[in-house]
Amino acid sequence: MSHKIAQIQSELNKAISKVLQTKISDPRIRGMISITRMKVTKDMKQALVHVSVLPKEYQNLTVDGLNHARVHIQHLVRNEVALRIVPHFEFRLDESLKKQAEIFTAINEGMEKTSENEEENGVEDVVEQDETGEQAE
Repeated sequence: MSHKIAQIQSELNKAISKVLQTKISDPRIRGMISITRMKVTKDMKQALVHVSVLPKEYQNLTVDGLNHARVHIQHLVRNEVALRIVPHFEFRLDESLKKQAEIFTAINEGMEKTSENEEENGVEDVVEQDETGEQAE
């Protein structure tokens, strides 16, 4: 990705966030919306905007509302940024954060079960020492 595209994505990210927080009053767009990723094409005509929506029950309705209002959002963003071309936005729900949270939850549950099993079986941490009596790594 070129430095110019990265700068444009950053500016668009800030502008879209500001517009969504302050200037959109569509009743379908609810909850806390975070832009997690953005991909702008090299020709600057399209931008794929990945969003995370909390709470979970608002996700689908909010993404549908964002896509329905994308022309209006594009117009409002055009007023916020100094770009000659503002790309057409397509909003998608970012499922990667949900998957990461599920993995971390599973890891934590596994670690808790392991420590409970060790406590039940009387397993204690044993520190190995070498011949000099110092702790081995």
